Amino acid sequence: MSSYSVTVGEESVRARSLQEAQGIVMEYVTDLLARDPEAASQGALMANKAFSAGTVDQALNSQGSWQTVITVQGEQVNISIAKRRWWR
Repeated sequence: MSSYSVTVGEESVRARSLQEAQGIVMEYVTDLLARDPEAASQGALMANKAFSAGTVDQALNSQGSWQTVITVQGEQVNISIAKRRWWR
């Protein structure tokens, strides 16, 4: 069984499922869009497409991680998901 480490900028959160990780990423992306809609819109669209097209799932299964960058107010915000072993 796996869990996921979601990192946005300097903040990291653990998710139990890929669906939960996606929700966390989209919550952060929504916040980034609220701060700078014009600059963040392209990165937000690309992140959304990556989830809907299965690119995130494929990257996690083949490489163990997925990442993207969204620019907000001239600063790059790194977003990543890493697949982790879930030890009981």
